[in-house]
Amino acid sequence: MPWIRRRSRHAEPPAERLPDLEFLSLVRASLEASAPGVTLGAELKGNSLISPRGWAVSVAPPRHGGGHHYDLVALPDVSVQPDVPCFLDCVVAMTEDPRQAAEAWVQTAGACLLELLDPREHFASHAGPDHEHGVPGWNSITSGAVGFGLDADENRKMQTALLNANVLHRISDTFTEDLESPFFNGVTVFYGGRPGAMEAEIRVNGERHDAASVAMAALDLPEPATFTAVRYYALLLPVPAGGGEPDFPPSSPALPYPLSDPDSHSHCHSHGATHDCGEHLDPEHPGFELPLPHLIAELTEEERARRVRVSNEVIMVAEGVGNFLKVRLPVRLDDGRTVVYLAWIYLNAAVIGEFNERVHNGTLAGHRFEGLLCNAIGP
Repeated sequence: MPWIRRRSRHAEPPAERLPDLEFLSLVRASLEASAPGVTLGAELKGNSLISPRGWAVSVAPPRHGGGHHYDLVALPDVSVQPDVPCFLDCVVAMTEDPRQAAEAWVQTAGACLLELLDPREHFASHAGPDHEHGVPGWNSITSGAVGFGLDADENRKMQTALLNANVLHRISDTFTEDLESPFFNGVTVFYGGRPGAMEAEIRVNGERHDAASVAMAALDLPEPATFTAVRYYALLLPVPAGGGEPDFPPSSPALPYPLSDPDSHSHCHSHGATHDCGEHLDPEHPGFELPLPHLIAELTEEERARRVRVSNEVIMVAEGVGNFLKVRLPVRLDDGRTVVYLAWIYLNAAVIGEFNERVHNGTLAGHRFEGLLCNAIGP
């Protein structure tokens, strides 16, 4: 479970709490930045962001907090009727910038929603009931930790400290009896404040859990040198009868699969493209994965952190550099074998936009498009 780098600051924020749909438009933009194509066709109606693929995010009536406080409800599958499964979270714009609140939700509870839609651990980590970082008796999907504070170094220090504290595993006996949903239960972990006035809070299904919050406060977490706040989110799912993985939601991926084989990322890349999973390169089916487009690899780490806005296994978007897509490049060898490179190509914005649209509406097969190869392929 990683800590999450904050995105760059935007223009001056509005002074008042945004109307529901205006706030949800910020949520939609942040979701799209995290998972390009996921909001394709999604509409803003009433108090909800509704996707034609069956998921939705709604703003609930405020139950507590001040003017920059937003209560959000995520519904991974609205077709489950009459009681639509959902999970709750609340966020506050600590700098009075609603964009900050929208991004905080997307990077935590929203990351868990994305992981439900596309369960390949691209957005959040999975742990079973017996895992050292899991919650006994439950399957868990856990976001990374996002930090808000006056100093970037203090943010990173507190994010690392909160993750290393393994909070939910250590205090699980204080709240698991109150997990009532047969689908999933949302748990927010928050730690923030000023030196000498830090607050530890656990929220279970949107409500503060006093016993769990007291137990978290007793974990002797370190204090920052200046104002800092850190949060992450976990979905806890019942273990199916007989054990195994949770069976909700139904497997209907909502995110694009830009490679020709939708399953190629499920277990290490095919054709022995990577060694990280412990497999050996198959001499009969050799393959190699090129981790970055050359233009991105040439950037310094600082430039990369500043410019890269979207980065996952198959799409990368970098401000002032370009849009990149990972593709298969088969090369026929003289001895009859084929070596497969997973390489990057550069696409202009219109082309990558059409690509995502075709993935979602099922018209990608046979579609041809042009791009520039962004890796040197040796002999």
